[in-house]
Amino acid sequence: MSSFRLHDWNDIRLIIACASRGSFAGAASELGLDQTTVSRRISAIETAIGRPLFNRRRSGASPTPAGIALLERALRVQAAAAEFEGALHGLSTFPSPKVTVSASEGLLTYTLIPALLGHKKAELPLDPSMIRSDLPDLAFTTASDKADISVIATSPGDLPRLKGAVRVRRVGTMHFVPVASRTFLNRLPPLQNFDDLIEHPLLDIGIYQAIRGLDGWNSLISLRKQRGETVLVAPTTPKLHQPLLSGKGVSLLPNYSTLYEPKLVRLDLPSPPMGVSLWLVSHEDTLREPAVRELYDLMATMFLASSWYREN
Repeated sequence: MSSFRLHDWNDIRLIIACASRGSFAGAASELGLDQTTVSRRISAIETAIGRPLFNRRRSGASPTPAGIALLERALRVQAAAAEFEGALHGLSTFPSPKVTVSASEGLLTYTLIPALLGHKKAELPLDPSMIRSDLPDLAFTTASDKADISVIATSPGDLPRLKGAVRVRRVGTMHFVPVASRTFLNRLPPLQNFDDLIEHPLLDIGIYQAIRGLDGWNSLISLRKQRGETVLVAPTTPKLHQPLLSGKGVSLLPNYSTLYEPKLVRLDLPSPPMGVSLWLVSHEDTLREPAVRELYDLMATMFLASSWYREN
């Protein structure tokens, strides 16, 4: 007896149809085949396993004991297939999963969260009116390894350090300028050059020191520390908010910071170009989920359409 492997799931349907209809002709009619094809395919299975599955008579065909044993299993396969088809249908109507977006705390707080949740266009560098349909439920985190979509900042010219099959798209540059509160500026003598800032209190954010694109600012911070003068260092942009607004000194923030904080003023003095590259990142497997892909494309479009993230 030769070994037999099932190569066509339709053979299972064929066995069930022959048994339920009681004839090869009935099975052929049900499956849209001709009777010769049905007889040939049943005979091929019988030859492969070395025993008959159906008793053939003028009145029709009835399963043999071997055919009955096989039919019982075929019916279980048919039930499993029906359950599988039901699951496919259920997934097609399954609600979109929650999509998690990661970025720095400052970018989340002042840009992504308000833009994606529909705040006013006039207050933001991203235009929320570009959102034309309902978004999936969103969650936000600063941990990129726990996110479906991440916005990652790097020094200009650097690629994000990533592993695996990821989709990476550069979506712009975040430009930085020195800013201070109006209260502090009222006490500040006229400044002629960016380097004059070294004579005044500076408020830093810890992550800045690792970014080459902010070398002009980092040099001022290093010189003040070398002179033994105190530099207030905040862990994140939101943590810098209160001391900056209360007039503790000058800091470096994205050039659109005054959009949503009218108490801040951009210092009007020649400054070196400073910025970071922004990248949109998601794993290829994650992007197969329609809700993730739609949000990824939307975020890319919003960044690329914004005048605030273009190259100067």
